[in-house]
Amino acid sequence: MGEICIDGIIFSLQQRGGISVYFHQLLHCLQLQRERATLTLEIPTRQQPTGLGTSTTVLGRAARFLERYRACRLPQAASVFHSSYYRLPSDPGVPTVVTVHDFIYERYSSGPRRWVHLRQKHAAIRAAQFLICISESTRQDLLHWVGLRSGQTVHVIHNGVADTFFPIETSPAPRPYVLFIGERGGYKNFRLALQAMAFLPGLELHCVGGGALRSAELAGVDAGIRNRVRHLGFVSDQALNELYNRALCLAYLSSYEGFGIPVVEAMRAGCPVVSMDCAAVKEVGAQALTIVAEPDPRRVADAIAHAATSTARSSLVSQGLAVASGYSWAHTHSQTLDVYRSLA
Repeated sequence: MGEICIDGIIFSLQQRGGISVYFHQLLHCLQLQRERATLTLEIPTRQQPTGLGTSTTVLGRAARFLERYRACRLPQAASVFHSSYYRLPSDPGVPTVVTVHDFIYERYSSGPRRWVHLRQKHAAIRAAQFLICISESTRQDLLHWVGLRSGQTVHVIHNGVADTFFPIETSPAPRPYVLFIGERGGYKNFRLALQAMAFLPGLELHCVGGGALRSAELAGVDAGIRNRVRHLGFVSDQALNELYNRALCLAYLSSYEGFGIPVVEAMRAGCPVVSMDCAAVKEVGAQALTIVAEPDPRRVADAIAHAATSTARSSLVSQGLAVASGYSWAHTHSQTLDVYRSLA
């Protein structure tokens, strides 16, 4: 089907994150399928892409000034272009695929940062021949915030989950804990999780990723709660799988998501999930979730306490494993390859 050009700009923008996981897995899938691809990398990068093999050519070049906002320099053989973060191709005649992950900037940012991001993102969306939305919720947001032009095709292709997450036999944690994954600012509702801990005196709150805990995040929080908060930094998938397995539950309290990969990881590892009433998360977790209807600390605490009871936990784990079995990166990117073939 010709040569696929993957714009690896995301590897220059973030050290870790859901979009990086998506493209790491896509590159791995291309290698397994032995599809010819070129990955463009703008040096310096913040992480090393994985999943590469002999069928993938890496084209590294020094980043230009404001590289992330400039058109990606395509190799001559490119027949399909897929940017990892909303860039246009240098040759507008090459068919383009854009994966739309979420509309966080549209909902929560303001000022110049919002204007610059929306201009780039919406231009890439409008120029693409094919749009992939990672959830039906994201597709609805796409229609609301940008819309579709004549001739565009849009499909919902859910994210997958890595095979590194699964139930294991492990000893109980020395002190029972609730797990909090990723960024903690604003709509992620970390403060709500802290407030809920006031009603759960026997539990700790373990945080993974999202950068070091800042003093402002804990300002005004009772010392008895602060002393039960642990930040574990970035951990390997193997270590994260163990954390899921030993946790009472994952507290995924975000008000908005495009998908929510940690929800599927947790379910696949046999960890119950307590979430807010968030459209994409409900779409992903379905009946396996314990949903809190309002951002009230007492209700969050009650949901966590309920999920920790033996009867509820057994049912939630069973349902979570069943729901998670429907997600795989192999399926996600098999559908993505079908998109490439339809355009090449």
